[in-house]
Amino acid sequence: MRSPGIVETVALGLVVLAGVACRVTREETPAGLSQAQPVRLDAGRTWSVFCGGSERGVVLELVAEAVGSAPQARCFSVRNTLGQELGRIDGLGRAWRHELFESEPAWVASGTVAEGARAILRCDAAVELVERVR
Repeated sequence: MRSPGIVETVALGLVVLAGVACRVTREETPAGLSQAQPVRLDAGRTWSVFCGGSERGVVLELVAEAVGSAPQARCFSVRNTLGQELGRIDGLGRAWRHELFESEPAWVASGTVAEGARAILRCDAAVELVERVR
């Protein structure tokens, strides 16, 4: 013999569990993302970075094609002697270093490319940039 209300109680419990198990997600995109266009960067000039007399890394100039009358955009990739990118310097001289386990790079300096490379490579002495011949 069945007790009155058991079926209703079980049904109510299943409805509550189904309601708790449902999850609503919402995805947002930045404004204007649909109009975003990739920018192709080509390797330009390359410099060896010397700190205290020994080579500590390389600076690689990355250049974008000029669009209309706008100036040619460029930035600089700072790499160690193994070719691993440690940071970037933008066209305004702002230098950022990639940090382990961080989603965003850390700002380390503003100034010349040499000053940015010095901060990114963590050189204690003055740096000298020597252009490499292709």
